[in-house]
Amino acid sequence: MNIAGFHIYIIGGKMKLETSLKNMMLVSAFLLAICYTFVEGQIIHVDADANGLNDGTSWDNAYNYLQDGLADAASAPKPAEIRVAQGIYKPDEDTIHPNGTGDRTATFQLINGVTIKGGFAGIGEPDPNARDIEEYETILSGDLDSNDVDVNDPRESYDEPSRAENSYHVTTIYDIEETVVLDGFTITAGNANSGYPWEDYSGGGMFNRPRFGGRPTITNCTLTKNSAFMGGGMYNFENNSVVNNCTFTVNGADDYGGGIYNAYGNPEFDACTFIGNSADRGGGMFSRRSSPIIDDCLFIDNSAFSGGGISNIGSNQTVNNCILINNSAELFGGGMVNSSHDNTSLNNCILTANSATVGGGIYGNLSETTLSNCIFTGNLATKGGGISSDKESKITVNNCTFNGNLATDGNALAGYSYFGFKPSKYDIRNSIFWDGCGQIWNNDGSEIIISYSDVQCGEMGIYDPCNGLVWGAGNIDVDPCFADANNGDLHLKSQAGRWDPNSSSWVQDDITSPCIDAGDPASPIGYEPFPNGGIINMGAYGGTVEASKSYFGDPVCGTIVAGDINGDCIVNFKDFALMAYHWLEQR
Repeated sequence: MNIAGFHIYIIGGKMKLETSLKNMMLVSAFLLAICYTFVEGQIIHVDADANGLNDGTSWDNAYNYLQDGLADAASAPKPAEIRVAQGIYKPDEDTIHPNGTGDRTATFQLINGVTIKGGFAGIGEPDPNARDIEEYETILSGDLDSNDVDVNDPRESYDEPSRAENSYHVTTIYDIEETVVLDGFTITAGNANSGYPWEDYSGGGMFNRPRFGGRPTITNCTLTKNSAFMGGGMYNFENNSVVNNCTFTVNGADDYGGGIYNAYGNPEFDACTFIGNSADRGGGMFSRRSSPIIDDCLFIDNSAFSGGGISNIGSNQTVNNCILINNSAELFGGGMVNSSHDNTSLNNCILTANSATVGGGIYGNLSETTLSNCIFTGNLATKGGGISSDKESKITVNNCTFNGNLATDGNALAGYSYFGFKPSKYDIRNSIFWDGCGQIWNNDGSEIIISYSDVQCGEMGIYDPCNGLVWGAGNIDVDPCFADANNGDLHLKSQAGRWDPNSSSWVQDDITSPCIDAGDPASPIGYEPFPNGGIINMGAYGGTVEASKSYFGDPVCGTIVAGDINGDCIVNFKDFALMAYHWLEQR
């Protein structure tokens, strides 16, 4: 090989490099031209304060209006990227209409293959390319007349006179064949309150209907003070959008979905926060015939007539590692409502301080709800502080902890047919119901099967005039020995070791909870740390990496011995019995 230069040949499908300095220089110039064209052709700059050529080629020459940047991106080679500096941008403004048109249908419509990023420092800053979405806030505003006044309840925004001229949708995703990305914006003051067509009363902050297999990504955005008849902050229709690390706050819907409305799609929400949104149904989120996946999200202080935090109709929803706190409903489901053939799964979730008339934490109506490793604490209702249901609902409770909930009837759970519908069915195991008698109240003859659970005051403490209770094997009535229930730590005390979330370490207590190794022997122990006794713990941490360790009355065994199934450092018939119990089991 001649290191002074090279030729490029394709031989047998492989690239071969050779030869002269002249050729190397020609090729280098050609490659440089390609790179220059790629960078300049793909990166479009928008800055309201730029005063150069306003052609988008640099921060000095940035477009002043985002609509101009979108128009340029529409004809640019894809993928393209628009970088938007701090400031306020309105959808009815462009170079031709610098003072706006007042057209309520004007919207920032995202484009196939284009990424739009906000939060850049822009012109006038030491480094225009510096990016911080909080310090350099980039606002997309539908307040065309800049005259919005605040309201007491986000639902009031829908009819507030000062918002009568606001954009129907601040942003729109429509008929997207590829992926698009919106990253780092504050989207505010949309008001979808038109009576016709239906699109214009849906999605004040964003109307999202990609179709054609499009998968938009909305990340690091804040949607605030938007309103609509449906989906105040965002309306998702027939789509598989990914919404990541976004905040929905103080959005309102006159009917469904203050923060978000999902319909006929499979959207994914990860690490999002819903605060102070309001609607008639589904203050934080409403889903109809869709299959949303909600991971690591917070629902705080949302409110509605029904379903303060979340409301679902006929959906297949999965909720993982979420916290619902201080949400409220005037009637049903302070934290959540599942209804009309809905199928919802909650895993490793915490519902605390939610309130409603019926079902402070969750209300089920003609639906199926599966709860695994969830905590219900401090929820408040008249019927069912933690959970209530009717109309042939099915509630499955595995390894959950109910503590400190309060209701007139059923502090933790109430089988109660509010409108006299057919009763429900509960299947409860490996769970803890504590902090007072009257944990379970069954007035409608619901079938409530309880096994391997710790229920304060036992079977006699359950109100069951219609004899729907099935008191199964393994139930106990003893103090579960929570680590610090007053401060929300419901891990079980153990002399062998308990996980302490404050110090992020294992600590040893002077007593061991009777709920350790007291769950159903047929339940897999999952990820319980060694020594684990070979039997799952009761409560929300049973079967998880934070399960309290088993104590056998001797110094803790720190060595894993082959054949020692229960972790007591001895291989004996107890281990053989556990192994035989699960012989040929498939999970």
